[in-house]
Amino acid sequence: MDALDNLDFDILRELMVGSGAYLRNDRVSLGTMARAVGVHRSTVADRIAKWTRIGFLGDWTIDVDPAALDLVGAHVHFASRAQPRERALHLAALVEGVEGVLSFDQGWVGVIFMADSPAALARTETLLARILEAERSSRMVDTAVDYPETRPFPLSPLDAKLLTVLLRDSRQTPAGVAKKTHVTVRTVERRLERLRTAGVYYVRPIIHFGHIPGVSFGLLCFQYSGGERGTVLQRVLRLVTNQIGRQVEAPTRGMLVIHGSARELSESAETTASVPGVHDVVLRTFLGETEAPGFPAWLSERIDRQSRASRVAIPK
Repeated sequence: MDALDNLDFDILRELMVGSGAYLRNDRVSLGTMARAVGVHRSTVADRIAKWTRIGFLGDWTIDVDPAALDLVGAHVHFASRAQPRERALHLAALVEGVEGVLSFDQGWVGVIFMADSPAALARTETLLARILEAERSSRMVDTAVDYPETRPFPLSPLDAKLLTVLLRDSRQTPAGVAKKTHVTVRTVERRLERLRTAGVYYVRPIIHFGHIPGVSFGLLCFQYSGGERGTVLQRVLRLVTNQIGRQVEAPTRGMLVIHGSARELSESAETTASVPGVHDVVLRTFLGETEAPGFPAWLSERIDRQSRASRVAIPK
């Protein structure tokens, strides 16, 4: 089994975050990543090919802002006692609206899911708690709370088609997407640029963090007061040098994906807790993930429904 080294992590960080304030929302080129980490583009290509070969890198997809579709979303951690564990994880992954199920140490299970309303989101959370036999749970992300000002984005029928195509394979060329949607390449480029600029979606790789022996990946969560967001995040990102991804930068909470030995993960959590203004630091180590097979179809139906609603709402 191939191991990951520091160059792998540098390339991975550049792939997932780059120089932006959040996860990448562009189609980053091999040349761009190579220049950022100081190697030849063929070296970057070889490393990414290795990740695919060893099962670390899966397919490419898009993450859609739930609010853009008039949905709400959550990332909830459950203290699961269900046995057999694997069966419970697979059952949770089949629940309507579930995007992914993450296994963590100490029996914790993270579930990322969406719903049509806050009430529906709460019902899904209750069902998941029953499946996972969890008496305790905590919402690490709640889009209705963390991003209350975000409003639905008016999607056209063509926008819906483009997002559905990218949901299944986000690394397709504009020419490939144009062929599937029966429009011109220029139309695809213009529409996708509009959606990217509005923050409706971003392209992301599916990384299997539990597949590499010899290295641990952790989810580092923390909170801060709204007025200190900019200062706190700047300090945390400067001090936590082993981060490879930023999952959330909400008004009152942040979430980093970090790597290293168990001791290094713990040290990063301690460092984060030492930053003035930070509180409620939580570190959970990834053990594996269970993909939700029904999520693409579920989300595609919501994308199409939102585009129809937008079309009806436009006055003639």
